[in-house]
Amino acid sequence: MTTKYSKGCTSSRKHTPITSTRQRGRMGSELARRRAGKKSKMKGITTKELESHLHESKGKKLPRTAKKKK
Repeated sequence: MTTKYSKGCTSSRKHTPITSTRQRGRMGSELARRRAGKKSKMKGITTKELESHLHESKGKKLPRTAKKKK
């Protein structure tokens, strides 16, 4: 079994891209929170990964919410 890793992610975890504008907003606010030196709400992701996810989704037209898989 092979897994794909993004060039933007620094860890060996599987890359999960941003799939909706709500996710982009939440990740953007988390990044701003960390830059301001406040307490983090997303413990499992590094600041560098947040930056790379947001950079990858910049300029893309995303739906408001992600579609659920059946």
